[in-house]
Amino acid sequence: MICVPRTLLRPFAANSYLVLPEPTLLASRFFRRLFLPYLVLICAATGAVGAFSALRLRWAFLDRTRQTLGEESMLVAELLTPDLAAGRFDLVDAKVHELGKGLGCRITVIEEDGKVVSDNEGEPGQMENHRLRPEVVEAAAKGQGDSVRHSTTVGSDLLYFARRARTPDGRMHYVRLAVHLSELDRELRLLYGTLAGVALSAMGIAAAICYWFAGRQAAPVRDLAAFADALSHGQLNRRLLPGGEGELATLTTALNTMADSLSTLVSQLARERGELLAIVGSMSEGVIATDLRQRIILVNEKASELLDFPNEGAQGKALWELVRNEPILRAAGEVLAGGERRFFQVSLVAGRYLEVAACPYPATGKIEGLVLVAHDTTRSVRYQELRKEFVANVSHELRTPLTVIKGFTETLRDGAMADPVAGPKFLSTIARHVDQLTNLVNDLLELSRLESSPEMPRRVSVDVGSLTRRVTDLLVPAAQKKNQSLTLDINGPLPRVSANPDYLERAVSNLVDNAIKYTPEQGRVNVSVWSENGHVAVEVADNGIGIPMADLERIFERFYRVDRSRSRDMGGTGLGLSIVKHIAQVHGGSIDVSSTPGAGSRFRLKIPVPVDE
Repeated sequence: MICVPRTLLRPFAANSYLVLPEPTLLASRFFRRLFLPYLVLICAATGAVGAFSALRLRWAFLDRTRQTLGEESMLVAELLTPDLAAGRFDLVDAKVHELGKGLGCRITVIEEDGKVVSDNEGEPGQMENHRLRPEVVEAAAKGQGDSVRHSTTVGSDLLYFARRARTPDGRMHYVRLAVHLSELDRELRLLYGTLAGVALSAMGIAAAICYWFAGRQAAPVRDLAAFADALSHGQLNRRLLPGGEGELATLTTALNTMADSLSTLVSQLARERGELLAIVGSMSEGVIATDLRQRIILVNEKASELLDFPNEGAQGKALWELVRNEPILRAAGEVLAGGERRFFQVSLVAGRYLEVAACPYPATGKIEGLVLVAHDTTRSVRYQELRKEFVANVSHELRTPLTVIKGFTETLRDGAMADPVAGPKFLSTIARHVDQLTNLVNDLLELSRLESSPEMPRRVSVDVGSLTRRVTDLLVPAAQKKNQSLTLDINGPLPRVSANPDYLERAVSNLVDNAIKYTPEQGRVNVSVWSENGHVAVEVADNGIGIPMADLERIFERFYRVDRSRSRDMGGTGLGLSIVKHIAQVHGGSIDVSSTPGAGSRFRLKIPVPVDE
């Protein structure tokens, strides 16, 4: 049963008040939250304006310069064409230097094949072929061309403008003018500096505005938080003074209205809270709540399942109409009459054992109803029965060998020890039963360790094929004593499994040993290993005596034997298959059996393969 403490029935907790920050600290928090959006907005706006202005300035400068270079290139081409036609390259070079100085630009004269004839800022003989320069390629196709790029000759960015020209004899050459972009860079740096100053000024103004606004908002917000904290602790008579306007004034009015509503509802909520907590807190069990007349006011599905009545339409009916169990009805009446809790056991209600608790609610004061909580203890009762059966089986298994040992010991003590024939025979019998007792105790300890360990200890990567081969090799002599054929069939390659090799070898050994024991002479025992559906399977099949259908379901229980006398004569403890089952379970695997009486049995052990294999 789940009981609800009285402290949970109180409408408010009185020991966990909200710690409110100081006004200056609250103002600083407001400032940080308000200033960050302003800061992002200012930076974004300044960056956008700066980027746009820089682009516009660059485009305007390049367009103006490009137009100027076009006009100047036409003039330079007309001045240089006569000298180029006459082959007077000395004069061409002199004019290029003179014109370059006068125009304030770089002038380059290029022949049709790309050879540089003259350049006022470089040595023509050391310059590369210019036939594939972008502006020259465009000029060859359209008559004129331009480009902006870095010059390896002068080591800076330039705007190039090339014009195609022809001499009177039809020879073609190119006149190229170039202007350094350092002036543009200076203008852009000036623009960026101006924008940075504007941005810093805007940030300072925004910071001042935000700080002023945060200071105004901090005090009323702190008052609202303190008021809300007081309401949460039950101080419903406290009110806020309305003042100001805007959202905070609206919130103040709303909180005052909420306090008025809470004060009228708190008594009703306190009574209903105890009822709801008592019911909801017990929902994991079967729960029935009734009034003083034992009329059902709430019931969950688990209660209808445990007490065997239909849940639909149960609300409003009398308890005795649905629950037909005399101890429960009698306890309900006694609790409502005396006001004391009752705990009792109910046997075999719809095939279950129940533990029932009946208590009044509220826990103190005037009783208003009854809460019944039913807990299913069937599994616990079954465990107790299994424990008793286990103790009885262990006692029986120990009594027989101990009786034999005691009888033969007394016989030896009475004089049989001197008998050269009977003495050794009696000692051999005593030793055999001592071995049986030792095996029984060892198997019990092994089974106890398996049941008490949720996980298999010392797991390693195991090759099931090699492990099974090792087991069969060890048991070949036992099969040969009965003239049996013991064969092994490994269908590989097999994935490795994560297992305890000692326990896994014990499981396979038990299966093979059982097959040899319960297979007649001249019989066959076949062991197969293969991989299927994420598991490695080990199957032990024989053509022995088989297992009756009625015994298959219980074959893995402790001490269960199909033929008790024969099993005991063979030295079995009745725990071998139970150990195999537990070994399979702790490895996350399974063991199943199929058998036909007189035709043999087939045991199949499956161990899962790790996912990464």
